[in-house]
Amino acid sequence: MRTLYHILGLSQDASREQVKAAFRSLARRFHPDVNRRNDAGEQRFKEVSQAYATLADPDARAAYDRALVCRAAEAQRQRWTFAATAASTFALTTAIGFALWWILVTREPEQARASVLAGMGRGPLTGAQRAAPEEVNVPTAAAATRAGRGKGSGWVTYNNVRFSFALKYPRDVFAYDIGPSDGNVRILGSRDGLAKLQIFAADNGVGTTLAQYRRSRIEQHYAGAVFDFVPQRKFEFVLSGTQGEKAFYERVTFACNNRTIHGWQIVFPASQRTLYDLVADAINRSYTHKIGSRCSDRVSENNARQRLH
Repeated sequence: MRTLYHILGLSQDASREQVKAAFRSLARRFHPDVNRRNDAGEQRFKEVSQAYATLADPDARAAYDRALVCRAAEAQRQRWTFAATAASTFALTTAIGFALWWILVTREPEQARASVLAGMGRGPLTGAQRAAPEEVNVPTAAAATRAGRGKGSGWVTYNNVRFSFALKYPRDVFAYDIGPSDGNVRILGSRDGLAKLQIFAADNGVGTTLAQYRRSRIEQHYAGAVFDFVPQRKFEFVLSGTQGEKAFYERVTFACNNRTIHGWQIVFPASQRTLYDLVADAINRSYTHKIGSRCSDRVSENNARQRLH
Protein backbone atom coordinates (compact mmCIF):
# COMPACT_ATOMS: atom_id res chain seq x y z
CA MET A 1 0.00 0.00 0.00
CA ARG A 2 1.68 3.17 -1.22
CA THR A 3 1.67 6.07 1.25
CA LEU A 4 3.14 9.57 1.53
CA TYR A 5 5.79 8.09 3.81
CA HIS A 6 6.82 5.69 1.03
CA ILE A 7 7.13 8.59 -1.40
CA LEU A 8 9.69 10.20 0.92
CA GLY A 9 11.35 6.84 1.73
CA LEU A 10 10.40 7.03 5.41
CA SER A 11 8.69 4.92 8.03
CA GLN A 12 5.46 6.17 9.59
CA ASP A 13 7.18 7.01 12.88
CA ALA A 14 9.71 9.35 11.22
CA SER A 15 10.40 12.57 13.13
CA ARG A 16 9.66 16.04 11.76
CA GLU A 17 13.40 16.57 11.19
CA GLN A 18 13.65 13.33 9.23
CA VAL A 19 10.70 14.37 7.06
CA LYS A 20 12.37 17.68 6.31
CA ALA A 21 15.74 16.08 5.55
CA ALA A 22 14.19 13.48 3.24
CA PHE A 23 12.26 16.16 1.35
CA ARG A 24 15.31 18.36 0.86
CA SER A 25 17.35 15.46 -0.46
CA LEU A 26 14.67 14.34 -2.91
CA ALA A 27 13.79 17.87 -3.94
CA ARG A 28 17.39 18.58 -4.92
CA ARG A 29 17.48 15.35 -6.90
CA PHE A 30 14.23 15.84 -8.83
CA HIS A 31 13.99 19.64 -9.05
CA PRO A 32 13.00 20.80 -12.57
CA ASP A 33 16.15 22.92 -12.80
CA VAL A 34 18.29 19.76 -12.79
CA ASN A 35 15.80 17.54 -14.64
CA ARG A 36 14.94 19.58 -17.68
CA ARG A 37 12.98 17.71 -20.35
CA ASN A 38 12.50 14.87 -17.90
CA ASP A 39 8.77 14.36 -17.40
CA ALA A 40 9.31 11.50 -14.96
CA GLY A 41 11.55 13.68 -12.79
CA GLU A 42 9.03 16.51 -12.85
CA GLN A 43 6.23 14.17 -11.80
CA ARG A 44 8.38 12.76 -9.00
CA PHE A 45 9.14 16.31 -7.76
CA LYS A 46 5.42 17.07 -7.61
CA GLU A 47 4.74 13.90 -5.63
CA VAL A 48 7.56 14.65 -3.18
CA SER A 49 6.36 18.24 -2.72
CA GLN A 50 2.77 17.16 -2.10
CA ALA A 51 3.88 14.51 0.39
CA TYR A 52 5.99 17.03 2.30
CA ALA A 53 3.20 19.61 2.37
CA THR A 54 1.02 17.12 4.25
CA LEU A 55 3.61 15.52 6.52
CA ALA A 56 5.26 18.81 7.51
CA ASP A 57 1.97 20.17 8.86
CA PRO A 58 1.26 18.54 12.27
CA ASP A 59 -2.53 18.79 11.92
CA ALA A 60 -2.56 17.55 8.34
CA ARG A 61 -0.21 14.70 9.24
CA ALA A 62 -2.38 13.65 12.20
CA ALA A 63 -5.45 13.58 9.96
CA TYR A 64 -3.55 11.59 7.33
CA ASP A 65 -2.34 9.07 9.93
CA ARG A 66 -5.93 8.56 11.07
CA ALA A 67 -6.95 7.96 7.46
CA LEU A 68 -4.19 5.36 7.13
CA VAL A 69 -5.53 3.52 10.15
CA CYS A 70 -9.02 3.44 8.62
CA ARG A 71 -7.57 2.37 5.28
CA ALA A 72 -5.64 -0.49 6.89
CA ALA A 73 -8.75 -1.61 8.78
CA GLU A 74 -10.75 -1.65 5.55
CA ALA A 75 -8.02 -3.62 3.76
CA GLN A 76 -8.02 -6.15 6.58
CA ARG A 77 -11.80 -6.46 6.39
CA GLN A 78 -11.60 -7.09 2.64
CA ARG A 79 -8.93 -9.76 3.13
CA TRP A 80 -11.15 -11.60 5.59
CA THR A 81 -14.05 -11.35 3.14
CA PHE A 82 -11.93 -12.88 0.38
CA ALA A 83 -10.75 -15.60 2.72
CA ALA A 84 -14.30 -16.56 3.64
CA THR A 85 -15.30 -16.68 -0.02
CA ALA A 86 -12.33 -18.89 -0.90
CA ALA A 87 -12.85 -21.06 2.21
CA SER A 88 -9.17 -20.79 3.13
CA THR A 89 -7.31 -20.68 6.42
CA PHE A 90 -4.69 -18.38 5.01
CA ALA A 91 -6.47 -15.12 4.25
CA LEU A 92 -3.84 -13.10 2.40
CA THR A 93 -2.38 -15.63 -0.03
CA THR A 94 -5.68 -17.29 -0.85
CA ALA A 95 -7.43 -13.97 -1.42
CA ILE A 96 -4.70 -12.85 -3.81
CA GLY A 97 -4.64 -16.16 -5.66
CA PHE A 98 -8.42 -16.29 -6.04
CA ALA A 99 -8.80 -12.65 -7.16
CA LEU A 100 -6.04 -12.87 -9.76
CA TRP A 101 -7.18 -16.30 -10.95
CA TRP A 102 -10.61 -14.84 -11.61
CA ILE A 103 -9.10 -12.12 -13.81
CA LEU A 104 -6.37 -14.09 -15.55
CA VAL A 105 -7.84 -17.58 -16.11
CA THR A 106 -10.07 -16.37 -18.94
CA ARG A 107 -7.03 -16.05 -21.23
CA GLU A 108 -5.77 -19.02 -23.26
CA PRO A 109 -2.71 -20.53 -21.51
CA GLU A 110 -0.66 -20.98 -24.68
CA GLN A 111 -1.35 -17.43 -25.80
CA ALA A 112 -0.22 -16.17 -22.42
CA ARG A 113 2.99 -18.18 -22.64
CA ALA A 114 3.74 -16.90 -26.14
CA SER A 115 3.07 -13.31 -25.12
CA VAL A 116 5.44 -13.46 -22.15
CA LEU A 117 8.18 -15.15 -24.19
CA ALA A 118 7.90 -12.45 -26.84
CA GLY A 119 8.10 -9.62 -24.32
CA MET A 120 11.01 -10.84 -22.22
CA GLY A 121 14.10 -8.71 -21.67
CA ARG A 122 17.36 -9.26 -19.79
CA GLY A 123 17.23 -10.63 -16.27
CA PRO A 124 18.48 -8.90 -13.13
CA LEU A 125 21.97 -10.43 -13.27
CA THR A 126 23.73 -7.68 -15.20
CA GLY A 127 27.27 -7.23 -13.93
CA ALA A 128 27.30 -10.46 -11.91
CA GLN A 129 28.73 -13.86 -12.76
CA ARG A 130 26.06 -16.57 -13.00
CA ALA A 131 26.68 -19.64 -10.91
CA ALA A 132 26.59 -23.18 -12.26
CA PRO A 133 23.14 -24.84 -12.44
CA GLU A 134 21.91 -26.40 -9.27
CA GLU A 135 18.77 -28.31 -8.37
CA VAL A 136 16.16 -26.20 -6.59
CA ASN A 137 12.68 -26.92 -5.33
CA VAL A 138 10.67 -25.38 -8.19
CA PRO A 139 8.05 -27.18 -10.31
CA THR A 140 8.64 -27.75 -14.03
CA ALA A 141 6.71 -25.74 -16.60
CA ALA A 142 4.42 -28.67 -17.38
CA ALA A 143 3.72 -29.35 -13.73
CA ALA A 144 3.05 -25.68 -13.03
CA THR A 145 0.69 -25.51 -15.99
CA ARG A 146 -1.32 -28.54 -14.87
CA ALA A 147 -1.48 -27.39 -11.26
CA GLY A 148 -2.28 -23.80 -12.19
CA ARG A 149 -5.44 -24.67 -14.12
CA GLY A 150 -7.48 -25.20 -10.98
CA LYS A 151 -8.81 -22.47 -8.74
CA GLY A 152 -7.10 -22.07 -5.38
CA SER A 153 -4.09 -24.24 -6.22
CA GLY A 154 -2.08 -22.20 -3.72
CA TRP A 155 1.49 -21.04 -3.39
CA VAL A 156 4.73 -22.81 -4.34
CA THR A 157 7.98 -22.63 -2.39
CA TYR A 158 11.19 -21.85 -4.27
CA ASN A 159 14.09 -23.10 -2.14
CA ASN A 160 17.65 -22.49 -3.31
CA VAL A 161 19.75 -24.62 -0.98
CA ARG A 162 23.07 -23.61 -2.48
CA PHE A 163 22.57 -19.90 -1.85
CA SER A 164 20.47 -20.38 1.32
CA PHE A 165 17.35 -18.42 0.43
CA ALA A 166 13.71 -19.22 -0.22
CA LEU A 167 10.43 -17.57 -1.10
CA LYS A 168 6.86 -18.42 -2.04
CA TYR A 169 4.99 -17.35 -5.17
CA PRO A 170 1.32 -17.83 -6.28
CA ARG A 171 1.06 -20.77 -8.66
CA ASP A 172 -2.40 -19.57 -9.72
CA VAL A 173 -0.83 -16.42 -11.14
CA PHE A 174 2.69 -17.35 -12.30
CA ALA A 175 1.81 -20.66 -13.92
CA TYR A 176 4.58 -20.92 -16.54
CA ASP A 177 8.29 -21.56 -16.16
CA ILE A 178 9.24 -19.70 -19.34
CA GLY A 179 13.06 -19.54 -19.27
CA PRO A 180 15.71 -19.34 -20.46
CA SER A 181 16.81 -20.39 -17.01
CA ASP A 182 19.18 -22.61 -15.08
CA GLY A 183 19.22 -23.96 -11.57
CA ASN A 184 19.78 -20.51 -10.08
CA VAL A 185 17.68 -18.36 -12.39
CA ARG A 186 13.91 -18.84 -12.76
CA ILE A 187 11.64 -16.71 -14.96
CA LEU A 188 7.93 -17.29 -14.48
CA GLY A 189 5.11 -15.84 -16.57
CA SER A 190 1.52 -15.02 -15.68
CA ARG A 191 -1.45 -16.63 -17.40
CA ASP A 192 -2.32 -13.53 -19.43
CA GLY A 193 1.30 -12.93 -20.48
CA LEU A 194 1.39 -9.44 -18.97
CA ALA A 195 3.42 -10.08 -15.81
CA LYS A 196 6.59 -11.98 -14.95
CA LEU A 197 8.50 -13.01 -11.86
CA GLN A 198 12.27 -13.47 -11.96
CA ILE A 199 14.14 -15.22 -9.14
CA PHE A 200 17.93 -15.18 -9.31
CA ALA A 201 21.17 -16.04 -7.55
CA ALA A 202 24.79 -15.51 -8.60
CA ASP A 203 28.37 -15.40 -7.45
CA ASN A 204 29.64 -11.82 -7.25
CA GLY A 205 32.86 -12.76 -8.99
CA VAL A 206 33.74 -9.20 -10.07
CA GLY A 207 33.40 -7.75 -6.56
CA THR A 208 30.57 -5.35 -7.34
CA THR A 209 29.42 -3.41 -4.28
CA LEU A 210 25.76 -3.15 -3.33
CA ALA A 211 25.73 0.58 -4.11
CA GLN A 212 27.31 0.01 -7.54
CA TYR A 213 24.87 -2.76 -8.38
CA ARG A 214 21.90 -0.67 -7.26
CA ARG A 215 23.07 2.29 -9.33
CA SER A 216 23.55 0.11 -12.43
CA ARG A 217 20.03 -1.32 -12.05
CA ILE A 218 18.53 2.17 -11.85
CA GLU A 219 20.51 3.53 -14.80
CA GLN A 220 20.36 0.52 -17.12
CA HIS A 221 16.96 -1.02 -16.41
CA TYR A 222 14.80 1.72 -14.89
CA ALA A 223 15.67 4.77 -16.99
CA GLY A 224 12.83 7.27 -16.84
CA ALA A 225 11.06 5.36 -14.07
CA VAL A 226 9.15 7.08 -11.27
CA PHE A 227 10.22 5.47 -7.98
CA ASP A 228 7.92 5.39 -4.98
CA PHE A 229 9.92 3.13 -2.65
CA VAL A 230 13.74 2.84 -2.74
CA PRO A 231 15.09 1.83 0.69
CA GLN A 232 18.74 0.78 0.92
CA ARG A 233 20.18 -1.08 3.88
CA LYS A 234 23.57 -2.57 4.68
CA PHE A 235 23.06 -5.83 2.80
CA GLU A 236 20.01 -5.25 0.60
CA PHE A 237 17.93 -2.75 -1.35
CA VAL A 238 14.44 -2.46 -2.85
CA LEU A 239 13.38 -0.66 -6.04
CA SER A 240 9.68 -0.05 -6.59
CA GLY A 241 7.80 2.23 -8.96
CA THR A 242 6.39 2.63 -12.46
CA GLN A 243 8.01 2.79 -15.87
CA GLY A 244 5.55 3.79 -18.54
CA GLU A 245 2.60 1.39 -18.42
CA LYS A 246 4.55 -1.12 -16.32
CA ALA A 247 5.08 -1.27 -12.57
CA PHE A 248 7.89 -3.14 -10.83
CA TYR A 249 9.14 -4.33 -7.46
CA GLU A 250 12.68 -5.66 -7.05
CA ARG A 251 14.49 -6.81 -3.93
CA VAL A 252 18.20 -7.70 -3.95
CA THR A 253 20.36 -9.13 -1.14
CA PHE A 254 24.16 -9.27 -0.92
CA ALA A 255 25.29 -12.23 1.21
CA CYS A 256 28.49 -14.01 2.23
CA ASN A 257 30.41 -10.76 2.73
CA ASN A 258 29.19 -9.51 -0.67
CA ARG A 259 30.42 -12.66 -2.45
CA THR A 260 26.93 -13.70 -3.56
CA ILE A 261 23.85 -11.88 -4.85
CA HIS A 262 20.30 -13.14 -4.82
CA GLY A 263 16.77 -11.78 -4.92
CA TRP A 264 13.66 -11.44 -7.06
CA GLN A 265 11.83 -9.03 -9.35
CA ILE A 266 8.19 -8.77 -10.39
CA VAL A 267 7.05 -6.68 -13.39
CA PHE A 268 3.35 -6.18 -14.06
CA PRO A 269 0.84 -3.77 -15.68
CA ALA A 270 0.49 -0.54 -13.74
CA SER A 271 -3.27 -0.78 -14.29
CA GLN A 272 -3.33 -3.94 -12.14
CA ARG A 273 -1.18 -2.53 -9.37
CA THR A 274 -3.84 -2.86 -6.67
CA LEU A 275 -3.72 -6.64 -7.02
CA TYR A 276 -0.04 -7.12 -7.77
CA ASP A 277 1.02 -4.92 -4.86
CA LEU A 278 -0.62 -7.53 -2.64
CA VAL A 279 1.21 -10.31 -4.47
CA ALA A 280 4.55 -8.49 -4.08
CA ASP A 281 3.86 -7.90 -0.41
CA ALA A 282 3.11 -11.58 0.21
CA ILE A 283 6.22 -12.72 -1.71
CA ASN A 284 8.29 -10.21 0.22
CA ARG A 285 7.01 -11.53 3.55
CA SER A 286 7.90 -15.10 2.56
CA TYR A 287 11.42 -14.21 1.34
CA THR A 288 13.91 -15.65 3.82
CA HIS A 289 17.69 -15.94 3.71
CA LYS A 290 20.51 -16.67 6.11
CA ILE A 291 24.28 -16.48 6.40
CA GLY A 292 25.64 -19.60 8.03
CA SER A 293 27.75 -22.64 7.35
CA ARG A 294 26.70 -22.78 3.71
CA CYS A 295 27.95 -19.26 3.24
CA SER A 296 31.35 -20.35 4.59
CA ASP A 297 31.22 -23.35 2.25
CA ARG A 298 30.61 -21.07 -0.74
CA VAL A 299 33.52 -18.82 0.23
CA SER A 300 35.85 -21.84 0.48
CA GLU A 301 34.58 -23.14 -2.85
CA ASN A 302 35.20 -19.80 -4.57
CA ASN A 303 38.69 -19.51 -3.09
CA ALA A 304 39.54 -23.02 -4.28
CA ARG A 305 38.25 -22.19 -7.76
CA GLN A 306 40.40 -19.05 -7.90
CA ARG A 307 43.52 -21.00 -6.88
CA LEU A 308 42.94 -23.45 -9.73
CA HIS A 309 42.93 -20.59 -12.19
